[in-house]
Amino acid sequence: MERQEGGRIKRFFFKLRNTVVPVFVYGGAAGAVVGVIVTFFNMGAEWLTKNSSAIYDWLYAHPYYIPLLFLALAAFALITALVHARVPEVRGSGVPQTEGVMRGFFSFRKLKVLISTIFLSYISFFCGLPLGSEGPSIQVGATTASGTAHVLKTRLAWRRYLISAGAGAGLAVAFNAPLTGLVFVLEEGQRKFTATMLFTCSAAIVAATLVYRALHMAIFGAWENHVLFNLSGISLDYTDFNIYWMLLILGIVVGVCAILFNVLLIRTQHVTDKWGKKFPYWARLLVTFLIVGAVGLIPAIKGAIFGGSALIKDLYAHADMAWYIIMAILIIKFLLILLCYNSGATGGLFVPMLALGALIGALVGKGFIAAGMAESYYPVMVCVGMTAFFAASVRTPVTAAVLIVEITGYSLDFLPAIVAIFAAYVAAELSGNRPIYDSMLDRYLKNNGLDKKRKLHRLEVDVEEGSFIVGRYPVDIMWEHGCRIRGIYRGGELILPDDGETRIKGGDVLVLEILTDDLDKSFRYLYGLITNFTTC
Repeated sequence: MERQEGGRIKRFFFKLRNTVVPVFVYGGAAGAVVGVIVTFFNMGAEWLTKNSSAIYDWLYAHPYYIPLLFLALAAFALITALVHARVPEVRGSGVPQTEGVMRGFFSFRKLKVLISTIFLSYISFFCGLPLGSEGPSIQVGATTASGTAHVLKTRLAWRRYLISAGAGAGLAVAFNAPLTGLVFVLEEGQRKFTATMLFTCSAAIVAATLVYRALHMAIFGAWENHVLFNLSGISLDYTDFNIYWMLLILGIVVGVCAILFNVLLIRTQHVTDKWGKKFPYWARLLVTFLIVGAVGLIPAIKGAIFGGSALIKDLYAHADMAWYIIMAILIIKFLLILLCYNSGATGGLFVPMLALGALIGALVGKGFIAAGMAESYYPVMVCVGMTAFFAASVRTPVTAAVLIVEITGYSLDFLPAIVAIFAAYVAAELSGNRPIYDSMLDRYLKNNGLDKKRKLHRLEVDVEEGSFIVGRYPVDIMWEHGCRIRGIYRGGELILPDDGETRIKGGDVLVLEILTDDLDKSFRYLYGLITNFTTC
């Protein structure tokens, strides 16, 4: 009896030391640091965008200064090309690269990527490129969390958990939407649900959100709990069943448009990869920056530049915007996003995709109003359209459903919104079109020579007492990419790990298959899982 009691106490303290304390200490510390950096990053992005918009407005009244605008844009384009040549990891939105690190495809140079992402994102925002800060916030959060893990000298096994947690914390701070950050990591980033991942991400996201709101209180004197697009005052007639078929039609239309967006973005990237080599890389950026500047000088379609947050607010707040202006902004913004992303400019697609969905929702809403729909439903069409577009393009319906609540304060009957979101999702799934971030990740792997043919290696390794994986289910462990556990030898008996009830114990012999082109690198990560090796 005493021996059993002693065993329970020993297991309790081992679990406390091996799981509970690291989850809250490492996750909380990484989240707090991410909260500080991403908060100030987004404050800077908002300030730059606001002042850049004011500069464009000033140029309308002082056209003789326009040549200086294009000279400045050309200089910023060349600076961007120069930095990209030295830190190519920061080209594009940052989300595909971060997902590649989270899933174990490759690693990144933490400090260089962090500084370059912030610097080049600021250039993009100031110049008016139709790119957002949320994608870079995810990459900044991931690199910050990775650096925090290095400073804390965590076990190697914790690194990818903390990188994922940092990515979720970065998104949570960018949107002031903690639940969205958590669901995005599980649904899109890792695509699996495990207890360790859930609690590590939760600790980081809670800490980051608290830091974000505390900083806003210290700077602006108010606890920050706002929504980005306030729909709390909107009301629906729950007895009006027409709203269901209208939102169903909206979802299908948005889903088709999201498919078109994905197809065109990926196909234009193929064209860029094939023919773009005939021109200097800097020339692509130069043309892109100059075209964006020219569009920004046309007041009627100025909404086509910048990320899209201000545009979304204008759309749902002003139902009197002419449909042809909305259509013009939609087409031009669509083309500018394709141009900017294919140029390699640093900036995210998160809010730009929401803006495209909001524009489509506004156009469909205009059509329904002409057919007799109450104008009070128009903001709902805009709001649901933007989240349905994101769900269809990225293929994350749960994240989109949570997002609509957290960034709008949407507190109505949730069923109509779900109808539109899942209609768009189903339309995209039936098309066979791949999720946009998956396609971008594949392109990144190919362009950087990371899609090499790998060889299959079979290993049998001993699990050391006190190592990270002791006491965990195999599914709860973030194995090296391409690594699969095929069996466990315990006391001479082979146990299959797929029963969902087998925890790994010290002294077990794992039968592993690893598909890799660098066995030494893969085994180094594996060594951090099965031993007490603690160096990052």
